[in-house]
Amino acid sequence: MRDETVPQTSLVARTIEILSNNVRILLPGLFLFVALTGFNVWRSTSAQKTATAIGLNDTSAAHSAIEERFGVRFTGVYLIGKQGLVDLRYRVVDAGKAKNFGHYTETSPMLIAEDSGLAVEVTIMGLHNHRVEAGRTYYILYRNTANALEPGSFLTIQLDDMKIEHVEVQ
Repeated sequence: MRDETVPQTSLVARTIEILSNNVRILLPGLFLFVALTGFNVWRSTSAQKTATAIGLNDTSAAHSAIEERFGVRFTGVYLIGKQGLVDLRYRVVDAGKAKNFGHYTETSPMLIAEDSGLAVEVTIMGLHNHRVEAGRTYYILYRNTANALEPGSFLTIQLDDMKIEHVEVQ
């Protein structure tokens, strides 16, 4: 009978082996957590910039008049589709008043570039049904006529005789 010895691994080597196995398991999860946290921070910072630029906390007469008459509050203006489309976002505050918002000439906002005075007024697509809910955000798409708007430029949103000026395009 031979005397065979079983090699003993040191406590340090065993600890390193366990940690390296756990790192392979935990590292992708940690990466995903950091990526999602970074995205949420970026998104909230972007939303704060938009809120500041468009004056969401603004209680000016124009904001109040538009809310009172049309039942909406504008929340952002974005260039999309290689900057060929303008996405105007608004939140419904009164579903009854907002029912036909943007469907007719008298309820469609006109966007005017402040640096050139060019109007971006041709609506491409907006809400297609008439069921709106208070608290939800909707959109209207426009053509960026003659490339009137660029990211960082300012525009005026005009509805009838009411104007919201100095709105930053994102």
